[in-house]
Amino acid sequence: MKLKCRMRLGSVSLHLYQIIAGFELLARRGVIELEIERIPKGATGEPIPPNMLEVTLNGEIRLIYDLNDGYDNLVEEPERLYGPLLRRYDICFKRSFSPARNAQLSGGGKIRPLGLNYMVTIPRSAAHWPMPLDSRIEKVKKLIRMLPLTVHYYGWYTVEKFEVEPRPEEPPFVLFMARMWNVQGDGPGMRLPEAKREERHYINEQRARTIRLCREAFGGMFHGGVAPTPFALEHYPDIVIADKREVSRRAYLKRMKKSPICIATMGLHQSIGWKFAEYVAASRAIVTETLHYEVPGVFGENRNYLSFRTPEECVEAVSRLIRDERLRTQLMQNNWNYYRRHVRPDRLVLNSLMSAVEPSRQETEVIVQ
Repeated sequence: MKLKCRMRLGSVSLHLYQIIAGFELLARRGVIELEIERIPKGATGEPIPPNMLEVTLNGEIRLIYDLNDGYDNLVEEPERLYGPLLRRYDICFKRSFSPARNAQLSGGGKIRPLGLNYMVTIPRSAAHWPMPLDSRIEKVKKLIRMLPLTVHYYGWYTVEKFEVEPRPEEPPFVLFMARMWNVQGDGPGMRLPEAKREERHYINEQRARTIRLCREAFGGMFHGGVAPTPFALEHYPDIVIADKREVSRRAYLKRMKKSPICIATMGLHQSIGWKFAEYVAASRAIVTETLHYEVPGVFGENRNYLSFRTPEECVEAVSRLIRDERLRTQLMQNNWNYYRRHVRPDRLVLNSLMSAVEPSRQETEVIVQ
């Protein structure tokens, strides 16, 4: 018997594309029945918060998919958002999942780990079209992304564009490309709370020192730097990648798929960034700053990645992977296996649906080609 899913979409950010694509792939293959409702302007009832979408499963189980970076990026006090939200829904599948943070929330036991998130899509996805509740600028951006000649074209970011099976014979090139965050905020006149300014400063400094040390340690085996934003040009000019074409997402993905060893650092709100999921999809050997959130399935240090706390430890971990081809190959193979079971959009979504109807089941045995 097919699962029946009714999806309600408010504003649709890039964070949600992976989830929408997962549902659509399952529907196109006849695994589920899918109905999509675009919430109109002026609709009554509780709005769906940013970076979330709602699904009713089999007409009775109410699910909310939360793709936010953390717990406090929408409100300073998480209980104000999640308390009422968890009273309305039966299960919340959360990208940034922390048992300790959940325990501080009313109804936190309803939160389950969703998994790694990245901006990935499929042809003719409903996510591509402007939604009634999208902002005006987001509607314009969506129309631009439909144009094949632009660097933002949806066609560059479909599922298969990220996938690379392990190739142990490749030279162990190392990659770390990143961006710097304006510590004051992302818009004119914006001023973030002090704790968030401090977090951004920490992220920037960690990334800068990691790039500088890797350049020194690995020379031509390393490629890295930061995007040429006004903030980076002012504060970190020595590590800026001047050519904007080189830092486009399409160019970055092309280089990433040729770099067996890839580095990741903590994202905003202690998140696991999109880059990390892209590394897993491309079966890279990952060296990452300590992770603060949990994901479903068997995934951990020395199995899927090596971790570091300081840039110096990052250099040590990368050096280990360059020397140890067997370990590097094993990490790559483990990440490829994990991707096919837990990260690919249709598998991630199907796993969540099966755990909703069979709570003791963590991973479905249904094979999605």
